[in-house]
Amino acid sequence: MFAIRIGSRQRQTILNTTARQLSKNCMCADNGAASSTCAHAPHTTKAQRVESEIRRDFGYPAKYHGGSFPWLLSAERQRTPMEDLETSALLHAKDIRQNAGIGDGAISAAVGVLPHTARRTLAYTLNMRVARAALGAAAMDSVCDGAAAVLPRVASLLSSASRCDVDAPEELSHVFTGPLLAHYMRDLDRLRRDHVRLDLKVHSVENPRLQHLRTHTGPEAAFAALNGAAQVSSLRAGLTRQKYRYTSVLGATHAAPYKTPLSWSAAMVAAIGGQAQVRVRVDVELMVHMRYRLINKHNGVDKTIVDDDATRNLVLTLESTAVDAAEDQPQFEWRVADIDYLLSSERRIESEFVEAKLAEV
Repeated sequence: MFAIRIGSRQRQTILNTTARQLSKNCMCADNGAASSTCAHAPHTTKAQRVESEIRRDFGYPAKYHGGSFPWLLSAERQRTPMEDLETSALLHAKDIRQNAGIGDGAISAAVGVLPHTARRTLAYTLNMRVARAALGAAAMDSVCDGAAAVLPRVASLLSSASRCDVDAPEELSHVFTGPLLAHYMRDLDRLRRDHVRLDLKVHSVENPRLQHLRTHTGPEAAFAALNGAAQVSSLRAGLTRQKYRYTSVLGATHAAPYKTPLSWSAAMVAAIGGQAQVRVRVDVELMVHMRYRLINKHNGVDKTIVDDDATRNLVLTLESTAVDAAEDQPQFEWRVADIDYLLSSERRIESEFVEAKLAEV
C-alpha cells in the first residue's frame, strides 16, 4: 500500500531514513505515526541494461497499439494535461471565473500579465510553501523518492490484476485514487473480455524530479466534486459544486462556501501559516526502463500483440489526502492520482469539446 502517514514529531527524522529504507508498501504505520520508506529503485548502468534486456518476441510500431490499453508506448508523445493549457494565473472554468471575488480577480489579472517563466516560478514558490506548511519539509523532500519506489509496485499490481489475482484490486485501491482505479479496472476488464493479458515489468527507475506542484485549500468534499471522484455521482457532484466558490491562481485553488467572505489571498496566508485544510498534488517525472506487453491467448497459444521494451520518461502524479495543518499531529496518505496524464488529458479533451459546443450556440 502506498500510504504515507506523518505526524509532526516524526517529520524531521523521515528524510534521514528515506534513502536507506525500502519496503513493499512504501509506507506503513499501525500506531498512527508512520515513517517514510520511499527510496530510489535500483539504478543500473547502460551496460547492465543491455545485458539484462529481455528479448522481444517481435516489435510493433505505435499504430498497432490502437486503444487496447492506456499505457504509453516509448514511440508515442507524452499526453497534454489539462493544466498545461491554462495560463497558470487565470481561473480554469467559466463558472469559477464568475464566482471569484473582486480582489481575487484583480490578483489573477495582475499575475496574468507576467511572463510565463515568471508565473511558473511564482507558482512553484507559492505551492511549495503551502505544501511544506501542511505536510512538512521532509515529506516534500522525499516525494520524488516515493514516486520512484512505488512505480515497480504499480506495474506488478496491474499485471496481477490482469491475471485475475483476487487480491490485486484491493491492493490497488490503497495505491490509486478512486478515479484512476476505476479507469484502469474498466480497461483491464476489456482486456479480459478479449482474452488479452497485460504484463508490465520495471527494470530500473532513474533521475526522479519534481515537475509540477499544485495545492487545494478548503473542504475536501468541494474538490472531490470538482475532480469527479468515482464515488460521487455526476448529479451529486454538480449539486456540491454549486455550493462553493472556486478561485485558482498560480496553481493554488481555494474552495469556499458561497457566503463565506474568505478570499483566495486570505486563504493562502492561512495555508502558509499552517491554519488551513490542504491537499497537495505533484507531478514527478521519472526516467524508466521497462517492458510493456499485451499477450493474447488464442487456441491455447500465447501470442504477443504489443511488445515495447525501452527507456522513456514517465510522469507519475501523486496526491495527498486532505490535511488539517492545525492539528497537533496531522496525518496523510500519498496516492497515485494519474499516470502519464491519462485522466488529466481526458479532462482537457472533454473541456475543449464542451467549449466548442458552447461556441456553436
